[in-house]
Amino acid sequence: MCGAFFVENNQGMQKLTAALGVSELESRGIRVPASMVQIITEPHINQRQLEDAKWWLLLDKTGKPNYQYATFNSRSDKLYSSRLTKNLLKNSRCLLPASGVIEGQDKQYHSLTANLGAVALGGLYKRYQVGDQLMTTTSVITCPPNSKLNGIHEKSTPLMLDWQDQELINMWLDPGLTDSEAFRHLLTGKLMTPITATPIKGARDLSVRGQAVNLTRD
Repeated sequence: MCGAFFVENNQGMQKLTAALGVSELESRGIRVPASMVQIITEPHINQRQLEDAKWWLLLDKTGKPNYQYATFNSRSDKLYSSRLTKNLLKNSRCLLPASGVIEGQDKQYHSLTANLGAVALGGLYKRYQVGDQLMTTTSVITCPPNSKLNGIHEKSTPLMLDWQDQELINMWLDPGLTDSEAFRHLLTGKLMTPITATPIKGARDLSVRGQAVNLTRD
């Protein structure tokens, strides 16, 4: 699962937003499920934008997160069959820019950061009309585990897309590309960018507590 990530508007993030053609992000620190995050969408061709979204895909009728289901993540093995996600995968894909991801296992925590200084998490988004307010929600897609993360997080791998691959990013955000089969090869859990795994003190504490490990891309 991806249970937290953090966002700092550093040089790496500025390169990401410039490459993707959107405005600079706000430095919001650690983001947790049901908090407000910033996502990159392209609801219409050539109208890519940065917008706010609640990190919990499914809302109840009042516009609050439906806590009956943990929809801050969308599992890759259910994307094509779930009533919640199968159409979103066709029509409502997004990116969640992050400085890094926080993963935990056996009460040990690591931050996963890219050598480029920023990661682009592949996600889905959904619109809700709640009274007079239009609300946007989002989830991070999680994929099968990667053996390189053994001892760090062995249950799943967040979908981290190579944001320097312009063709891939254009396809992912393209609102006219509705054949979701085009993305199945991305959902294997492979690392598409080099990652540094750094031991940290806690799920909400980024203080370094050990030696970092460099993980090469698959």
